[in-house]
Formats: sequence, C-alpha cells, structure tokens
Amino acid sequence: MAILGNTLLIIGIGFTLLGSAFILIFPHFYNRLLACSYIDTLGMIFILLGVLCRYHVQTQPLKIILLILIALIINPVSTYAIGRSAYLRGERPKKEDTHG
Repeated sequence: MAILGNTLLIIGIGFTLLGSAFILIFPHFYNRLLACSYIDTLGMIFILLGVLCRYHVQTQPLKIILLILIALIINPVSTYAIGRSAYLRGERPKKEDTHG
C-alpha cells in the first residue's frame, strides 16, 4: 500500500510541476486557465489519494474522501466561472495565423 501511495504522490506532484511550467510557457489566457485547472483538479486529487493510501492508519479517510469530492465539484466550476467572466469582459481567444 505504501508503494501505491508513493506512486500517487509522485504523479500528483508531477501534475502540479508540469502545470506550473505550462502556466509560464503558454502565451494566451485561456491556455493558462486550462493549465491551472489541471493543477487544481488532477494534482490535488492524486496527492490526496496518495496521502489516503500512504497514511491510512493515522488520518481519517472520510475527511480525505470528502476533500476529493469537493475538489471534483468546485474546481471545474470555478475554472468555468473565471473563463466566462473573462469572456464577458472582452477577453477573446487568439486565432493563430496559419499560412499554407
């Protein structure tokens, strides 16, 4: 169980680090918003699942499962709200100029 927990923690940390790097790399607002949503949702869920598997005796599993369910509901809704408010404010997706 410890190996599975460590693996899930590493995957969660990987999602968080990659998402943070993509925030710096992506040029447009909506691309950065997508990277932030991956950090919030996938990174946090994998880290919480890793904590649940790794430290299942010391912690209370119901609290961690509740946190995962809340993250699954709140994170996509908040990302949608941010994107919609930016769109209504006038931030439009940039169209790439393709020649050929």
